[in-house]
This record gives sequence, C-alpha cells and structure tokens, in this order.
Amino acid sequence: MGIRFIAVVLLVFLGFYLFKKYRKPSSVTEQQPSSNKMVACSTCKTHIPEDEAIMQDGKIYCSKECL
Repeated sequence: MGIRFIAVVLLVFLGFYLFKKYRKPSSVTEQQPSSNKMVACSTCKTHIPEDEAIMQDGKIYCSKECL
C-alpha cells in the first residue's frame, strides 16, 4: 500500500508539473508586443507601422495622398 501511495503522489506531481510547463509558453507568446516600429508621417503626423510607410527623399509618408 505504501508503494501505491508514493506512485500516485508522483504521478499527480508529474501531471501537475507537465500541465504548468506546457501551458506557460502559449500565454507568454500572446503577450509579446509587435516588433514593428511605429513611425510618424512627415505631412499629417499620423503614426503607422514602419513596414507600411512610404519613404521618399529621406521622409516618411502614410499614403500617396500625403506624398
């Protein structure tokens, strides 16, 4: 009976450990901020993601209208 009790306690501990280990990484990835830098348009000062910006003559624009 003592060996069964120890085995059950170890299985419960192992299950709890694995549950916490595999649950934690998914919640961390949801909270990571976007790595895309925000930049301001030279004309209207609207902030847009850098990868969506239009760059010309060293200036940043949010759209063709502001260009």
